[in-house]
Amino acid sequence: MKSKIIITLLLIGIIALSGCTDITDSYKPGSFGTTEEEMQIVDAVTDKYGDMTATGEPRLLEVMMTSSTQNFIPVDKVLKYSKDSEELYAWFIYDNFDNDIISVEWIYLDSDYSIHTFESETGEDFGRGTFILEKPDEGWPLGDYKVIISGVGVEESVEFEIIDGATVSIPLDLLAGTSIGSQQADFGNTGTTEALPTPQSGFEAESTSSSFIGDWTSNWGDMTFEQSGNKIIGEYTHDNGKLEGVVNGDVFIGTWSESPSYAEPNDAGDVELKLSSDGNSFEGNWRYGSDNSAWSGGWTGTRVGQSTTTSSSGIVPGWYLTTIEDYGDKVVSTNDYYTYDVDYERANVWTSNTGDEGETVQVRTISEEPEDFYAAEEEIVIKVRKEGVLIAPGDLGLEDSSNIDIDAADVAIDRATSSHYYLEDETYGAFFKMGWHDATGDIKEGTFTANAPWENAFGGSFRITYTYINGGAYRTNYIYEWRE
Repeated sequence: MKSKIIITLLLIGIIALSGCTDITDSYKPGSFGTTEEEMQIVDAVTDKYGDMTATGEPRLLEVMMTSSTQNFIPVDKVLKYSKDSEELYAWFIYDNFDNDIISVEWIYLDSDYSIHTFESETGEDFGRGTFILEKPDEGWPLGDYKVIISGVGVEESVEFEIIDGATVSIPLDLLAGTSIGSQQADFGNTGTTEALPTPQSGFEAESTSSSFIGDWTSNWGDMTFEQSGNKIIGEYTHDNGKLEGVVNGDVFIGTWSESPSYAEPNDAGDVELKLSSDGNSFEGNWRYGSDNSAWSGGWTGTRVGQSTTTSSSGIVPGWYLTTIEDYGDKVVSTNDYYTYDVDYERANVWTSNTGDEGETVQVRTISEEPEDFYAAEEEIVIKVRKEGVLIAPGDLGLEDSSNIDIDAADVAIDRATSSHYYLEDETYGAFFKMGWHDATGDIKEGTFTANAPWENAFGGSFRITYTYINGGAYRTNYIYEWRE
């Protein structure tokens, strides 16, 4: 009799459990101060932002991308990830939170696509957050990304890029025991610190967001720099040369060595290289050996793909973006047979045009913005995507159109000179259209190209104009000036 009762109870339990779904999740906020290493970071943050234990308004601090973390401490600050990166790390500090919800949204900016949003509960007061996005099976799309961290009315964001090349990062040295304390005043800053060597050849180290990582041409041959732990190492073609050192702000401070011996006094010595303000060139000094010997010569280089000459003023001659202007001429429609609406946002424009019988053309146009600098006659490449909801049962011919043209900067926005010309796509030409003749829900992508104007053309100033038309018109002017 007992055995039957037991069997019956087991069956009831199995039936009850079969309709139950167990859900679990975990979040591990960083609790500062549990080790000597973490105490040093607490001191660094306190020096920069004040007492983390004091009451105050919620805030998000030191938001950055990193290639990895150790014990919730970032090992570097990533500016650009390689497309081969297995994981992307977003890292930040939160303060004055009280078991509140923090949201971390990852966005692919090139198509304005929200990839994923994490939501996690904080601890009390302050701590750290690390949120990781893993590489998709198809790999990372190249382009620009953004991470937005928000909660209890505060928001911070960080942008980065995924490139077809090596990851570009700045070492933080926050894990190198003795150097942590010496970086307290510059935590999360790429400027100078007492822990790093200071230039000896006459340069002054200054803060920069650029990096030496990548390929260069120089007066000592082709060069390549890459990250190796907390150091920068490089190679150059002259005598199979090698470079090794650290970066203090915008100055590389290290050693060179060459075959056959790779040793002082004849085949090795000190070298210092200073980046230009745009990060596309450097100038430097080298010497045989060290020990305060005289600097022996100069070392100049240009990032591969950039202009190789500078003017006497030290400026790379070319077209520099100086002004951005937005224009819209949306007016009340005077037509009886359609109405339209436009949501203007630079490089992300939504237009809707609806006929009196329900014919509809709704199109979102997402355009890359131009670069901040172009060399004379350098190719300008702009990718544009159109996403449409198209319903046109009749022959009304509703249509969305956009184009990108180049002209003098000082003519009216709705006028053109005889010298103006368009960026063109191989398939769609100059005018990128989507309308009633396209399939419903169509998507189109184009790459529009043209060469930048020649040296000092258009009287030394030109504009790139983005124009969108669907009932109303919206334009953005990117104005460039020639400098040398």
